[in-house]
Amino acid sequence: MKRVFFIAGESSGDMHGANLIRALREARPDIQCAGLGGTRMEAAGMELVYDLAGDAIMGFVEVLKKALPIRRLFLDTLEQLRRDPPDCLVLIDYPGFNIRLAKAVKPLGIPIVYYISPQVWAWKRKRLDTLARLVDKMLVIFPFEEPLYRDKGVDCVYVGHPLADQIAQYTPPPVHAERPLTIGLLPGSREQEVRRIAPIMAAVGKGILKHYEDATFMAPCPSAARAAQARVLFDGLPVDIRVSGMYDTLSLARCCLVASGTATIETALFGVPLGIMYRVNPVSYYLARLLVSVRHIGMVNILAEREIAPEYIQRNATPERILPLMLELIEDSDRRNRMLADLREIRNRLGGPGASQRAAAEIITVL
Repeated sequence: MKRVFFIAGESSGDMHGANLIRALREARPDIQCAGLGGTRMEAAGMELVYDLAGDAIMGFVEVLKKALPIRRLFLDTLEQLRRDPPDCLVLIDYPGFNIRLAKAVKPLGIPIVYYISPQVWAWKRKRLDTLARLVDKMLVIFPFEEPLYRDKGVDCVYVGHPLADQIAQYTPPPVHAERPLTIGLLPGSREQEVRRIAPIMAAVGKGILKHYEDATFMAPCPSAARAAQARVLFDGLPVDIRVSGMYDTLSLARCCLVASGTATIETALFGVPLGIMYRVNPVSYYLARLLVSVRHIGMVNILAEREIAPEYIQRNATPERILPLMLELIEDSDRRNRMLADLREIRNRLGGPGASQRAAAEIITVL
């Protein structure tokens, strides 16, 4: 019987980890899975040691505030791996925690598979050399990542984007003949994201209502806690807030205002025109600007190598700047039609479903 230990630290990692675990167990029902992740990975058959995905944080200042609990969790996890080593360690994204753990685990001789590469092409190119020393197999989800790792001598396989798997499983709700004008507001999954972003989205929504009195709004949240927080921060805007309602929102929305992150790719795969916004602690933003080496932060723009979805970051993320774009995307405008064509190109680049099965097959070869 083979045992695999997983580590995923965010809502998206929990989702992709859950699909990977299902694919693994379908191929090899005898494989035992345990690790740090979230409730979706637990539901897929993993023994959940700690709900790391439910406690996700982002930003330099925000991470510092939780440094001691994270350090304790790190040491406890390392001790567990020393005491009872699994046959394989699968790290899913979450580089701040996972790369440090890989350094500590490497001397133990446990095979390390990294699924969903850290964005080394955006942040720290030196991490390519670090990962080349640490990782036995790298499984990447964007086609341009594979040659970066192979040039460093890493056993790297492009498996496709796992969101295509997730979307393929989705059944949209029935569409009525007279469907209302629906705008998606996607404020993110982390507490500090929602706190900074939802009030701006609320102000944009109120501006839309002045032009379209019949407009309706939907906002997906990953948990009841985030939904309760968003309900307060949307400040009187009539919003249908749905726990785990991301794909219902995207299937019904005319256009979306999206917090930068995995949701931009999901929105693109549904072919929904979007604007991208983001705000973090000012110190975190300043430090990030010193480290980031890409022109755009939205993944759809990085993939396109140009801006197809406008980005409103920090001081530019104001209702006054964002509202004109959203009004343009509601109309059958030239900008909307151009964006629809660009999003079709992105979907073609990312390919169809099967990433989870391909990743599972690669892990089985390591086992």
